[in-house]
Amino acid sequence: MKMRIKRIKERFSNSPKENEASERNDEGYIELTEKPAGKQANIYVRYCILDEFSDVKPILDFMREGYSICIVKIKLLKDKDINELKRAITKIKRVCDVMGGNVVGMDEDYLIASPNFVKVFKGSLAKT
Repeated sequence: MKMRIKRIKERFSNSPKENEASERNDEGYIELTEKPAGKQANIYVRYCILDEFSDVKPILDFMREGYSICIVKIKLLKDKDINELKRAITKIKRVCDVMGGNVVGMDEDYLIASPNFVKVFKGSLAKT
């Protein structure tokens, strides 16, 4: 039993020499290879300003990439046209809902739109 555990540890170790040695000694086992080093996904925090309704498109594109957390300043559009702001927020919410993400209001002037792997805490951190 200890020998089998040792072989498993050798197979999952990072040393290629150990993997080659265990490959030669074990004929009845399948060699598990490591995942090739490919392109790693970067997560971006993007600051966006919603000045007019057409500014929604780049925000939606960032969200569809799946690796962007968007902090959106909505104050300028809110001061100009509240109906356009409501349309813009509805579009952002739809995309986030489809992707399983979150849209959270921050104060009255900002939104945070995040993908499904980011959870935004909504609450107070007041000490009791």
